[in-house]
Amino acid sequence: MRAIATRLLMVCVAGLWAADAMATAAPKVFIETEVDPHDPYVQAAARVTVRVYSARALYRSDLDLPAPAEVRIHQVGGDDHGMVRRGSQAYDVLTRRYLVFAQRSGTLSLPGAVLSAQILTSSGRNGRFNNDPSSGAPITGPAYAYNALSVAVEPLLLRGDAIVLDVRPRPAGAVASYWLPARQVTLTSEWHPESQQAHVGDALTLSVAVQAEGLPAEQLPDVSTLITVPQGLKAYPDEPKLDNANRGDMLVGRREQNIALIADQPGRFTLPSLQLRWWDTARNVAQEVTVPARTVVVLPAGAAAAASRAGSPAPGSGGSSLFGLENPWRWASFALALAWLATLGSWYASRRFGPALRRGSPEPARDPRRSRSRARARFFDACRANDARAARRHLLAWADAEWPAPPPAGLNGMARVAGDCEVGRLLRDLDRACYGGGAWQGEALARTLVELPAPPRRANTQASGLAPLYR
Repeated sequence: MRAIATRLLMVCVAGLWAADAMATAAPKVFIETEVDPHDPYVQAAARVTVRVYSARALYRSDLDLPAPAEVRIHQVGGDDHGMVRRGSQAYDVLTRRYLVFAQRSGTLSLPGAVLSAQILTSSGRNGRFNNDPSSGAPITGPAYAYNALSVAVEPLLLRGDAIVLDVRPRPAGAVASYWLPARQVTLTSEWHPESQQAHVGDALTLSVAVQAEGLPAEQLPDVSTLITVPQGLKAYPDEPKLDNANRGDMLVGRREQNIALIADQPGRFTLPSLQLRWWDTARNVAQEVTVPARTVVVLPAGAAAAASRAGSPAPGSGGSSLFGLENPWRWASFALALAWLATLGSWYASRRFGPALRRGSPEPARDPRRSRSRARARFFDACRANDARAARRHLLAWADAEWPAPPPAGLNGMARVAGDCEVGRLLRDLDRACYGGGAWQGEALARTLVELPAPPRRANTQASGLAPLYR
């Protein structure tokens, strides 16, 4: 019996020793990486999940996924923390998710995740074997003393396995000018004003938004280049607004852009439908989203438009009047009578008082140099204040004084005769800011346009039938 008990004890001790040896052999800290899919399309998202398993306390830890020049990496969502058991060893687990966008096709081998941290190596009460300074023993390695305890740590640098991607090229039937590999794409549009009507010289604004699930906003196409503008309309796209948002473990990119449309003649203008093709990476098929065709109406820039912009009722518009303006013929007859009386009075005054007025002292002439200097100074003040409309108004006044004959036909006319591509671009930017709204910075224009160019010759100037915007 004693022999049997001794043998059982030896078996138990051996089992405990083996379990302890297995726990000792198991790694204390390691990294696991998952990739889905391993064969993404070029510029499409590949999900990379990195998990850090640690059986020891980590201090000042940092996890990073290096991004070579041939890929773009976006972290999505927050870190998840949990605990698992592998065999007899318990681990704290940190999970982090990334989206990797390969910018070229072919086989790519990317460096794995990198963990840098500090790990605990020993702890206990101060004594001869715990780097007690009073014991006279040499202090080796970094040690931090907290009251009666001494904690020693050592650096840890751990690299995960390399990430290998077999990147597929665009399919043969993909659109050549742009490429949209995503899980879902939407295309929406809005008109301002909603009536889709304007007068000649006024802006109609088309707002277009592209949203893609699984793509960053930087990869979405410039929709303004895909819109076909009919003859008679001019398009002025504004700077796009880009936004990236996380929805769970997915990235959603959004690109919004305003396009101002201005007509130089009245009529009905039809913008064809806008088709945006994209590649569905979930179903592996081509898809398409569409904005339907729209017809806009541009009315003449007549007296009614001018009166409505000035805030007063136009003749025949139903406003109250002493002379019954609901009858247009009565109003026309009254206006002609007033004009005839004014002409008769002017002729009589010139015959009776003309010689006396000519003998009197003449009215002081306006000093053109003073007007030019005042307008120039106010233009630079408006640029410093980033006031687009004031800058435009004072710049045109400066040009009127600088170029008495012929005067400039708006900022576009000035841009044509500037003879400087940069000045012309800045003038057109100012013009777009006036009718399209939005922020405008005047520093570049003030720095570039220190003096006006030489006045244009009369032979090279054509009269415009449209009054300049915001003159």
